[in-house]
Amino acid sequence: MIAHLERTRLWPGAARDALDAWTRFLRDPYHRLFDPASGCGVLACCPDPMELRRLLHMVSQALPRRDARELRRHLAELDEQW
Repeated sequence: MIAHLERTRLWPGAARDALDAWTRFLRDPYHRLFDPASGCGVLACCPDPMELRRLLHMVSQALPRRDARELRRHLAELDEQW
């Protein structure tokens, strides 16, 4: 599931990287000031929030229903910080 998605369409560890980057991004007090024109787009530095959400959506689609529901619940909790 996720391993296949990462192996065929993303990179090894992409799901964890995206979730970690989204969490860091939301915890940064300046996250609402993100400007795609000035950001580098690197996950560890200044990730593009739309790209992160796209990756996390792909991951949730690859998971079994129960796990996808849990991930979406966790993302909803994080999204409240947006």
